[in-house]
Amino acid sequence: MTTIAKRRKGAAPLGRADRSPFSMWFWEIDRVLLLLVLLLVSIGLIAVAAASPAAAARHMVGEGHLPPLYYFWRQVGFVALGLPVMFVISTMPTQMARRYALFGAAFFSVMLVTVPLIGSSANGAQRWIGSGMLRFQPSEFLKPFYVVAMAWMLSLREQEPTLPIVPLTGALTAIIAALLMKEPDFGQTIIFCMSWLALMLLGGMSMKLIGLFGAAGGVGVVAAYEFYPVATQRINDFLFPALGEHNQIDAAHETIMAGGLFGTGPGAGVMKYRLPESHTDYIFS
Repeated sequence: MTTIAKRRKGAAPLGRADRSPFSMWFWEIDRVLLLLVLLLVSIGLIAVAAASPAAAARHMVGEGHLPPLYYFWRQVGFVALGLPVMFVISTMPTQMARRYALFGAAFFSVMLVTVPLIGSSANGAQRWIGSGMLRFQPSEFLKPFYVVAMAWMLSLREQEPTLPIVPLTGALTAIIAALLMKEPDFGQTIIFCMSWLALMLLGGMSMKLIGLFGAAGGVGVVAAYEFYPVATQRINDFLFPALGEHNQIDAAHETIMAGGLFGTGPGAGVMKYRLPESHTDYIFS
């Protein structure tokens, strides 16, 4: 056994010479990013704990109410499942992670196609597959896979500049946007389109091309306003608030104002019971 092999075999755990998978992960991980992720998860748990009693009071199961902390414990379960998945993915080699991302993007894109056929509806939108605790929204799972897959496809331009990568990724994004608008989900449509533009900018696209796409996006917004009722309502509500009904927005505003800068204290808030979706859309309030 060579001297180097002996040193590696006798290396202290988590030392620089330790080449075990966990030690390599420990030294190579972006610790600032990891800390920020854990901080966001913690803030999310606190927010869901605050909103859970109000949400539980609004949703009936059979003849009785849900437990006050039902949504909090459900969120804890998701975190307990998500953190190990995050750790496993962060230890993967780049090629393997990319391969799984491509598979995930393809799978959830197919799921998105099936939403109009087998999806379930809620609040006037058909965005989910399944029911109860097993219900999920394909577009939410698609987002991280989409970003990795698009980034990889755009990176191929450096290896082969003649490949029609921009039209191809644009066409795929347009298909996803069309499926989302059919649900309808105007907010997710904007997120996917802006993510594609951001990836194009990071990938070294010329400002001329970015400006061209920006102009096309402006035309798309005008067309959506004219021919897409959901966009028409959203834009009108934003530009002309005095002309519409804003019961939900008013309730959110009053909740924030009642709590002030630091809130009323854990469990002491009462205005949140007026919010329509306190544990999801109006979690900030």
